Amino acid sequence: MPDKTPAPDKPKHALETEVIWAVIGLYLFIAGVLLLIHHLQPEGQETKTSSPSPSHATQYGVPGGEPHATRP
Repeated sequence: MPDKTPAPDKPKHALETEVIWAVIGLYLFIAGVLLLIHHLQPEGQETKTSSPSPSHATQYGVPGGEPHATRP
């Protein structure tokens, strides 16, 4: 005859909950760091790019940058 004693309570998705909170915390940390960097940038500093795209070259004044070619 099977034992009728109740099984011990299992933690309800403890690892899943922990991972969700860790991801939320990481997201908030990264967002906070990006906001801090944005607000600490000096006012008069020119923004530059390392993008090789020709569209970015003219926008940010990279030497040798040519404007967009539009299709007819």
